[in-house]
Amino acid sequence: MRTLIAESAIHAYPGMVAVVTSRYEGVNNVMASGWHTYIGSSPGMYGISLRKETYSHGLIKRSGGFGVQFLPAHRSEWIQAVGTFSGKDVDKFQQFGIAYEDGISVDVPILLEAYLAYECKVVDIHTYGDHDWIVGEIQQTYRDEELFLDEDMPDFSKLSIPLYVGRSAYYVADDSLQKKVHPFYLSN
Repeated sequence: MRTLIAESAIHAYPGMVAVVTSRYEGVNNVMASGWHTYIGSSPGMYGISLRKETYSHGLIKRSGGFGVQFLPAHRSEWIQAVGTFSGKDVDKFQQFGIAYEDGISVDVPILLEAYLAYECKVVDIHTYGDHDWIVGEIQQTYRDEELFLDEDMPDFSKLSIPLYVGRSAYYVADDSLQKKVHPFYLSN
């Protein structure tokens, strides 16, 4: 039964976790972001929500760019690790063996195992509550075409996507899921 509660409750999970990369003056970082979204097209815009205290926030603000990547389920341990440790304390690329190449249009690391990635140029930063909403114009997109169907939908027979459910736990979206369609019938 629905109950009125006094405090704010966040209902954002399960959801995909983006892996955000940044670089400033040769210093690289990678982190996990649970709050992110594609927010516009023509040109493509992507937004990420970060606390100002994060190491990545400072690198992104100073450099004016960031990368957004999505990793397959077999790399959920990387997602958890880069979301747990701070780049202030450890080089997460080296510590966890995460391979990358340099971006083409924006000076950011692009993860080699990402099935989809964006290079983004910062166009706006605005504070909401205890997070900054950082909006980037997508400058370059990478996608593993073998893992997508013609309709730009993931091919779940080839790709398993991790869904974060909280408390270091992930479910996997893959071809074992059943598509359910609920038709609406309008009657007078």
